[in-house]
Amino acid sequence: MKKLILTLILPLCFYGAFGQARQENFQLILKDDWKMQSAVTDAGPADKISKENYDTHGWYKVSVPTTLIAGLLANKVYDFDPFMGKNLVKLKDAKLDKPWWFRREFTLPASENGKNVILRLHGINYKANVWLNGVKIADSTKVKGPFRIIQLDVTGHINYTGNNVLALEIVRPFTPNKSRGDLAIDYADWIPYPPDYNGGIVNNVEIKTYDKVGVQYPLVTTRFDLPSLSIAHLTVNAQVTNYTNTAQDAIIKGHINNDVAFEQKVHLLPKESKNVTFSPLDFKQLNIQNPRVWWPWQYGKPELNRIELSAVTGDKVSNTLSENFGIRQMDSKLLNNESREFIVNGKPIMLRGAAWSPDIFQRRSAERQEQEVKLVRDMNMNIIRSEGKMEDDNFYDLCDKYGMLVMTGWMCCGVWQHPEHWDAAERKVAMASDSSVMYWLRNKASLLVWLNGSDMPPTDTSVESDYLKIEKALKWPNPVIATANETKSKVSGYSGVKMAGPYEWVPPIYWETDSTHKFGGAWSFATEISPGPSIPPYESLVKFIPGDSLFTTSPAWLYHCGTGSFGTTKVFDKALTERYGPSATIKNYVAKAQAQNYEAHRAMMEAYGLKKYNTATGVVQWMLSNPWPGIIWHTYDYYLYPAGTYFGMKKSMEPLHIMYSYKSNAVGIINSYLKNFTGLQIKATVYNIDGTVKYTKLAQTAINADASKIVFALPPITGLSPAYFLRLQLNDHSGKVQSINWYWLSQKAETLNWKKSSWFTTPESAYADYLALQQIPKTALKLSHQQETTGNDSTTHTVSITNTGKSVAFFVHLRALKGKNGDDILPVIFSDNYISLAPGETRVLTCTYGNKNGMDTAPYFVTSAWNLDTAKSNGDEQAAFEEGLPVN
Repeated sequence: MKKLILTLILPLCFYGAFGQARQENFQLILKDDWKMQSAVTDAGPADKISKENYDTHGWYKVSVPTTLIAGLLANKVYDFDPFMGKNLVKLKDAKLDKPWWFRREFTLPASENGKNVILRLHGINYKANVWLNGVKIADSTKVKGPFRIIQLDVTGHINYTGNNVLALEIVRPFTPNKSRGDLAIDYADWIPYPPDYNGGIVNNVEIKTYDKVGVQYPLVTTRFDLPSLSIAHLTVNAQVTNYTNTAQDAIIKGHINNDVAFEQKVHLLPKESKNVTFSPLDFKQLNIQNPRVWWPWQYGKPELNRIELSAVTGDKVSNTLSENFGIRQMDSKLLNNESREFIVNGKPIMLRGAAWSPDIFQRRSAERQEQEVKLVRDMNMNIIRSEGKMEDDNFYDLCDKYGMLVMTGWMCCGVWQHPEHWDAAERKVAMASDSSVMYWLRNKASLLVWLNGSDMPPTDTSVESDYLKIEKALKWPNPVIATANETKSKVSGYSGVKMAGPYEWVPPIYWETDSTHKFGGAWSFATEISPGPSIPPYESLVKFIPGDSLFTTSPAWLYHCGTGSFGTTKVFDKALTERYGPSATIKNYVAKAQAQNYEAHRAMMEAYGLKKYNTATGVVQWMLSNPWPGIIWHTYDYYLYPAGTYFGMKKSMEPLHIMYSYKSNAVGIINSYLKNFTGLQIKATVYNIDGTVKYTKLAQTAINADASKIVFALPPITGLSPAYFLRLQLNDHSGKVQSINWYWLSQKAETLNWKKSSWFTTPESAYADYLALQQIPKTALKLSHQQETTGNDSTTHTVSITNTGKSVAFFVHLRALKGKNGDDILPVIFSDNYISLAPGETRVLTCTYGNKNGMDTAPYFVTSAWNLDTAKSNGDEQAAFEEGLPVN
């Protein structure tokens, strides 16, 4: 017998809330033990391939989901790393443009004999002929579209007592130009297209059985009597289907958290599907007292509840399903037609996050997904945007679990953005895809908003109208907006969001000084925005840029930028040279780039936080991650290495944060807690390059819940060096440190040339002068490993760093290695990093990583700084120091 992956097999009956024996329904996820082969290589007839005893010797063994190239990589077909240099082009193969077979054998347990059998395809990219046991059960006119859930009744072709052979003949999508082609997984200027265009199976393939009638797609919608959350009025919906050729009466039974029960009878015509609704008006028990409410993680606990539904015909339970849901209410409102404010459980929320990108070959790892969601939370973000790149159930379950909000919708720039060119078949795919995604995602607690378009509303107004009809009919419970940009829809009006750039380097002062409300400054809700490149650390660069190509104009470097307008780092590089000075080596360049990444991304998020609920309601960094090793648009790189961008982001979004306003030369506070603070103590200190103190100010203040404010302006200071430091510290009323934030500032102002702004950047006509940062007097550090705490899965280390010299220790970077001379332990979470230290100052940092990622070895801690005197620095037996790389 072939290996089976059984999600909910029925070995036992038990008594449920209704006093009746019931069973979990059978579900067979066809994950492992698939065989894949090109129809060019094996030209056998389909009716033979889809029968037993067909010779698949030489076929590739794969697990699903997989694309063609992902399957070939898993089988080690290539003798090179496709990510190194320009090796991706070597994957091109004419066979990828022809059909490929995916073949799987399976058996059904005897308990399922005689039941209705449904084959569920959730992600065919792009189209397929489907064969079962030698019979074509669906052709490629019906089975196409990666975001569709296609259910095929295979009862008449199933072998209940022996082996079954499922064979999918799949053709990859074709996109001959940006506006015409297939409605598939699309890209814009992020990356080159993989040569197979992600052709293959990109989500689950399942076998489900039902006894005449089935229930699926549960939805629990919440309404509160706001502002009170003491009673949750729940409405339960589900789809019920009669799989037989005769009319059926069924009872749909449900319960929530094993203690709230409800049921109703439904009559179904032959093959009929209908919605069943349980209203809190008719079912008083659905008015839940003192509910466990799901909150975004910064506002409270992401409490999950459980719903279970069963379909009963006669005295038999046909199927039972259960899944988590959140008792929560998502709303939004427009402020002056310009800014859309999102409201969760009656509380406005300032949304700050980044845009998710899946692996270029659509490979998924539950472990990596969780690692990435943890990194998002560690940066203090509260939302992930997924632009037309739907993930799997595990991703959304993780967001539910960790209280991470999700914005998603249809994608930009390709065929999806041009419905005016669709024919009837493509329109059918689009509408079926919209229905499928609504059914699939509508009960996910983390889903905040759906976008019917990305860079513009659907250009055919009837398409948006039809989308909205589907979403209303399927009771999508969350806000819907037409587009991720500011264009007013002719159907649904103002979006209240914008995507007016930038996507390229701009200096920190940009975000507060866009007073025209034309560009990317801190106003409205920016659904995608970025100060451009995020240069990975040297340790990551060498994994995908050949040694002889480690310079910013090499073909390999440019290939790992974006495409089109974003195919170089020249704007960023010019700013780096003008502001920090020429770079003698690639390591020198990379180290300075971390500082430029840090300051730019920190300033963006700080500006939006400072202006929250005034002119700004949200901001999404473009992007969170890269689908392959890239040089632009990420907060952490493909190898999960957190560098300058990451820690600038993390610093800017700490929940009680002290900041500097580049525009007003003032000190402010951002409070992201839902509570007031009084008796706050602020200390601002200005240091010259030589470490002398030029200014100090102490102040006390208070701040309201979820608010921001400017506290005081800095006065003119005489005797400053051309570049100088500002250290800010915020203590609470008990004296506990809540925030320490360092800025490096220039007496030469940055000047933006707003008149020459483009859709992706605003150029500078004068740059800040940070050249003096390369002449900071050297200083010594003392590094001490204080404590190690080991849990079942992770280990946390406490490390103390002291500046023992007389000048500021600038941009101190702590690393944890897998032993001396080993690679960095990744992923890793530091409480802070790329810190600066005043003379005599000590900071205590924590470092946490998974035990298996540390390879169960003692970490070797390494630190560097711009002006580190390694000869005078000392550490314990597990520590070392690197040279201060930015000094030429």
